[in-house]
Amino acid sequence: MIKKGIFCLEGLWYDDLRKRSTVKPILELLELNSNIPFLHSDCATEVEFNFYINKWKTARYRRYPILYLAFHGKENGLLIEDKIFSLEQLGELLAGKCKNRVILFASCSTVKTDKRNLKNFLRKTNALAICGYKRIVPWISSTAFELMLLAAMQDNVLDGRGIEAIYRKIIRVAKMFKELDFLMVTKREITAKNT
Repeated sequence: MIKKGIFCLEGLWYDDLRKRSTVKPILELLELNSNIPFLHSDCATEVEFNFYINKWKTARYRRYPILYLAFHGKENGLLIEDKIFSLEQLGELLAGKCKNRVILFASCSTVKTDKRNLKNFLRKTNALAICGYKRIVPWISSTAFELMLLAAMQDNVLDGRGIEAIYRKIIRVAKMFKELDFLMVTKREITAKNT
């Protein structure tokens, strides 16, 4: 099976630039041990974020269908330049451009919102799934979980059936990390009757 590339955008974790926290070692480990390709870009501003998102949604990066957004977060959004960049704003930016793609919000509390907002995001973007945390998460636990999560996304094709198999696998892993309050919403939830 062809490896699914990871397109990672990472925000500024600290105002003190001497502190060098980053998720990049997760990506390097996946590449070195499982040949999973990745692209990693730092995004300290909304202009940079918009620039890279607009790049990701083009055909040139279709081999990187996993969008890994590592930022500080707030309920229903990401923190960029100390302002909330809402799921609604991101949905507008990605409207109709996420077919057979998955978005991982590696940010505290971003998916802590009414589930209808998450389903609307899926409808608008046409993504297969979105996932993230509903609370403030510890760095080490979330790092270990994200390593396992990104690896699990490699085991099946990114289509309707494949994402459901990935979902089942990830939910089993998430049970070992209850403190993260992880949530994954798939396209099936918006195509099922009465949702």
